[in-house]
Amino acid sequence: MKTKIEEFWDYFLAVQLDLLEATGEVELMRRENMMAVLYSKATSIDPKLAVLLMFPNDGSYLAKLAFVTWGIPRLKALADELLAEAPLLYSWELSVGVKPYRLSVIHLCEDYKFFERPTTIYQIYFAVERIYKTSNKLHLVLYIQMDQRYSKADIHSAMYEILLCYLGDFLFHKHISRFRIVRRKYSAINFIPLDELKNLIHYKSIN
Repeated sequence: MKTKIEEFWDYFLAVQLDLLEATGEVELMRRENMMAVLYSKATSIDPKLAVLLMFPNDGSYLAKLAFVTWGIPRLKALADELLAEAPLLYSWELSVGVKPYRLSVIHLCEDYKFFERPTTIYQIYFAVERIYKTSNKLHLVLYIQMDQRYSKADIHSAMYEILLCYLGDFLFHKHISRFRIVRRKYSAINFIPLDELKNLIHYKSIN
């Protein structure tokens, strides 16, 4: 186990500046590959251990690396062990778990990069397609109003990170089963702003 932890940090040290400084199309593609390798090194430590990297929109050098533990004590203990072995990093904020974002989801999208190109997100809407009886988790329909066009796969990937950062890993794991992206804000679907999702989860939890 210790060897795998050392391998994780050795690789991160080797690529962390490249991760921060990626700007052009080729560099961004390389960053995606480096992140994929980093994720694989985390799952080699434990298959359920995930890593979230967050890059600020303001051009500052303080990025975030969070070990996503889903509120599971075993994974939290493992992430604590990883953090204890972390090298000294001036340009990264390291954390165990992902805490819920305190401000609005639009503010979150202004603070961090969720798409490769500069993108303004005007609003994100959701509707509940289904509540699963066995798990009480939600299946969401999501629509993102923004100034750029992306593939559904790109939007889905970005939306996963947005939900994870906005709700935090514990609420995400406990209450979200899956989600799908729609291209248009259909009038037949009762969409509401994503900021209301926390209120819905709170109401669902006490009823």
